[in-house]
Amino acid sequence: MAKCNTTSAHEVARIFNLKTGTALLIRSDRKVLRRNLVSGQWQAFRNIKADVSIEAFIAHRLNDLQGHWVPLRRGMIPSFDSISRMERDGIAEATDGCEHIEPDATCIHGFPAWTDVALRHGLSG
Repeated sequence: MAKCNTTSAHEVARIFNLKTGTALLIRSDRKVLRRNLVSGQWQAFRNIKADVSIEAFIAHRLNDLQGHWVPLRRGMIPSFDSISRMERDGIAEATDGCEHIEPDATCIHGFPAWTDVALRHGLSG
C-alpha cells in the first residue's frame, strides 16, 4: 500500500476514468498511485517523466478527446460491498452514474457497470 501523503510529498490531484474505473492519485514527488478497486488501497503505479510537468500530465488526461477522465470526487467509487450487492441483485450502476443496468452490461452512454469493472480489476490485479 502506498501513502497518499508523505513528509516530502503531498497529493496534487485525483482523477478517474469513467470507461475503465481506474482512479489515479498524483503526488508532488511525481509519483502516480492507482486505486485497487477490490481492496480500496492506493498502490504505486508509475512515475511522471522528468520532461513532463505534473500539470501537463493531469491536463493531458482531463482534456482527453473521448472525455473519459474526470476529477475524482469523494464517494464516486462504490465500496466493494456495494458492488457485491449489485451483482447479487442483478441490477447495477454504471461508472457514469446511470442506474438500473445489468451487471455485465454498459449504459446507453457506453460506460460499463461497476460489477464488470470490478471483475476486470480483480482479474488483472
